[in-house]
Amino acid sequence: MERNHKLEFYGGNFGPWISMILLVVGMTAAVLFNYTDFWVYNLLMLAAVVICFFLVKQKKQFGDVAVRGLQDSMLSILIIAFILASILSKLLRGSGLVDALVWLSGEMNLDAGFIPVVAFLVCALISTSCGTSSGSIVAVLPIMLPIGIELGCDASLLTGAVISGALFGDNLAPISDTTIASSLTQESLVSDVVKSRLPYSLIAGGISAVLFVIFGKITTGDALTSIDTMEADPKALVLLVVPVLMIVMMRIGWDLGGTLIVCDLSAMLISLALGLIRPAEMFSAEGPLVNGINGMLDIIVFCFFLFIVMQTIKESGALERLGNGLLKYCRSARSVELIIMISSALGTIVTAGSSTGILFAGPIANKISKQYHIAGTRSANILDATACATCGFIPICTPYLLSLSIGPEIEGIPDDYGYVSILKWVLHPIFLVILFLGSIITGIGRKYESREENEA
Repeated sequence: MERNHKLEFYGGNFGPWISMILLVVGMTAAVLFNYTDFWVYNLLMLAAVVICFFLVKQKKQFGDVAVRGLQDSMLSILIIAFILASILSKLLRGSGLVDALVWLSGEMNLDAGFIPVVAFLVCALISTSCGTSSGSIVAVLPIMLPIGIELGCDASLLTGAVISGALFGDNLAPISDTTIASSLTQESLVSDVVKSRLPYSLIAGGISAVLFVIFGKITTGDALTSIDTMEADPKALVLLVVPVLMIVMMRIGWDLGGTLIVCDLSAMLISLALGLIRPAEMFSAEGPLVNGINGMLDIIVFCFFLFIVMQTIKESGALERLGNGLLKYCRSARSVELIIMISSALGTIVTAGSSTGILFAGPIANKISKQYHIAGTRSANILDATACATCGFIPICTPYLLSLSIGPEIEGIPDDYGYVSILKWVLHPIFLVILFLGSIITGIGRKYESREENEA
């Protein structure tokens, strides 16, 4: 069939990567020059699609390739999750929950300097319990970010704390898709993998928590004087049951889409029953439902274009060639582990996802680690830590897409809030990478085993 033929690009083996490289360069330039509105990203993404079209030799097939990219199940999941998450965010804010929590903080004399570390720990607990970074960001950021802004916290620091906590659990949770993917591709038991990566996660998390306390105290302004007198409806605190419901549902195995539908409906019914949002407002053109949908249109368009570009790269065979090329550089156990780390990072960047990055790099890692008798748990940990950390650095990955869509909608968000301002505060991925790089270079923590008997 025609579909089984690989796409050919002008520019040889380098051709499939040109659009993605130019996209990353363009987005980096846009961020550096403070052009962070999503319409700028969408124009750059559209330009990447157009460049792909001109570079592909089989132009008559490009439309079919684009359709196959748009049929990716991951794209469908992202669209559903983005829309439902946005609606929930609007509902929680429109109900007055944030104002009620700020009022409660004033009543409790809560030190605003501790808000970032609280956000980090809460997000880490949720993501570790539920195994999803996206779900924990959706549950925590729409609540904690407005509270933090009201109390004088640095919005970018707080967002970095939320992303850090989300990626902590995504890396560690036994039920996380990244943990499962890294374990299975390395033919290792999930329990053994989690046990062996626990020291790295806890050390990186502990250092991050301490720094979030320090930086929270340093960067927080004195905004507590007006909290006691602000208007708030304490009944809105009942809506705290919604994030709890989300945690419970995901913990018992519900997927993110189904969980968000139930949570959205729960938030709607509670808000209407308590009179926090009037029916006419709920279903109006300016209400939380319509605003929640409209607020995600830019990011959905971005994802459409992104998956088209990714599909052209997949069908060109460029990913396979990249993996085979990396194999040539294996000379020792240290070089093998560095190649596994590089493969995982590259896979995450070009597929814009941690689990997909692991699935790309997993077979490569399993093959070369067996040749040097490196334990499967070791290669699984390097794969997973690198993929999760890379998602904390790359703007086209879900943590940033969610944060940069939720954040700008919040009242009082500063003008400089964006990828660059957030990146420097995503501390947990930074220390996770440092720990594993140090372990690879020094050999500390490296384990060997004969893995021939594990082969199918």
